Amino acid sequence: MARCSFVLLAAALALVAARSRLPSQLDDIDADEALADPARLDAAVSCFLSDADHDCNIRSWVAKSLIAEMVKTNCGVCSEGQKADITKFLAFISKNKPQEMRQLLARYDPNGEALVKFGDGWRQKGISV
Repeated sequence: MARCSFVLLAAALALVAARSRLPSQLDDIDADEALADPARLDAAVSCFLSDADHDCNIRSWVAKSLIAEMVKTNCGVCSEGQKADITKFLAFISKNKPQEMRQLLARYDPNGEALVKFGDGWRQKGISV
């Protein structure tokens, strides 16, 4: 019984630690740099939409691993700078790649819960949803 309790406690602590690292993992991703390079942008979007990770470079893979949490919480644990970069990226995608934006929403918000909850705010920031 004590061993089971320890394992559950360790798992809970690992989850808390992973959540607290969410923002720092975004610091190495430069939205302006990605948006300025059409090939890099296309590769990132393809990575985000792919079921497999083998097509992702390390930065895209890191971002992909965080997208579901960011959508669910409207990036609640992100810094203001990180939120600005994510908004800039999504506004660009929604304007210039509307089909891919619809696919991203379908993949990461399949029930539309985040869209209902945060959609008005996203639209006010220039993200077409």
